[in-house]
Amino acid sequence: MQTVALYDNDAFLKEFSSRVISCQEVMVEERKLYKVVLEQTAFFPEQGGQTSDIGYLDNTAVVDVQIENGIIYHYCVSGFLSGEIVHGEIDWNHRFGNMQQHTGEHIFTGIAHNLYGAENVGFHLSDNTVTLDLNIELSPEQVREIELLANKTIARDVVVKAYYPDPVLLPAIEYRSKKEIEGAVRLVEIEGTDICACCAPHVKTTGQVGMLKVVSFNKYKGGTRVYIMCGLRALDDYNRRMDILAASYQLLNCQEDQLPSKISKLMDDNKQLKYEISSIKSDMLMNRIYGFPSDLVDVTIFSEDLDAKTMRDGVNALVERHTGLCAIFSGDDENGYNFVIGSQSRDCAAIAAGMRELLGAKGGGSPQMAQGSVQATRAQIEGTL
Repeated sequence: MQTVALYDNDAFLKEFSSRVISCQEVMVEERKLYKVVLEQTAFFPEQGGQTSDIGYLDNTAVVDVQIENGIIYHYCVSGFLSGEIVHGEIDWNHRFGNMQQHTGEHIFTGIAHNLYGAENVGFHLSDNTVTLDLNIELSPEQVREIELLANKTIARDVVVKAYYPDPVLLPAIEYRSKKEIEGAVRLVEIEGTDICACCAPHVKTTGQVGMLKVVSFNKYKGGTRVYIMCGLRALDDYNRRMDILAASYQLLNCQEDQLPSKISKLMDDNKQLKYEISSIKSDMLMNRIYGFPSDLVDVTIFSEDLDAKTMRDGVNALVERHTGLCAIFSGDDENGYNFVIGSQSRDCAAIAAGMRELLGAKGGGSPQMAQGSVQATRAQIEGTL
């Protein structure tokens, strides 16, 4: 028996009653849950790239909803008796947020299709953001244009209609669909903007979407991946970003519009300081190197916070003065060490291979010089060398 999907006809149905058909105890990721089948349900199952509804059956939490062969399974934290009548209640904030996001995605994608012939080849609606993949590359100007037109469509508050058309008339209807659909086709039509095959609940008018904001976008597999947020989730995200922005310009003691130049100056200052510190460390290392007696054959130096260039320059200086193995290790016992080794007479590539075998080191090089990293203590490294 297939479960009757009440959400198909009424996306705003928040509560319902139904008879329990079956209840089975299952383990899901080491958690004991109960897989409940009802005669009818208002819970939308995970499908079409959208996460499922959550809520309650009586006082039992419904944590996930899945659909298999037309049967909708409610995953609950406790079970029920077959034949029992239960009262279902949707987490409305979660459901309405999902409807805002999904309808917003239809608006954005419909406009992208109408303007540029873009096809939606991927879609995922999580509890945080909406990800949609278009099969063509869009410029920043084009993305902003679509975003603006989408918000104008929202402001016009046009009707959003979900329906099953007469199968005889379906071939004459031009609609979007990411895949071939077997059986009855449910269409979601946004007046003057989009007609798309879709199984999910949607808002009644575009005005209920509230707003649409492109969070980010990038090139992806020859097309464009766009991240959007709509409605109350977009507002929450905006407030979060504004809090971060306000904290940043207060911390830097500047006006909001001065923040980019302030950060740029700090980055330049930081780069200059790093250069000066590196120069000082390089001078200190060289002084240390030239302090070793020239008759030493092997020299190994342990230090902290040396960059790769300083280490290579140091090893080159050591190799000029000493005939054996010359090595510099930078780091500490807790976090491990980066290393550069060089020699006039030893095979550095072979030594690096030995460190990989004995200490799990990473890296390699030539007989004359090798470099890499190792997660080991100084005592282990010295003993191995």
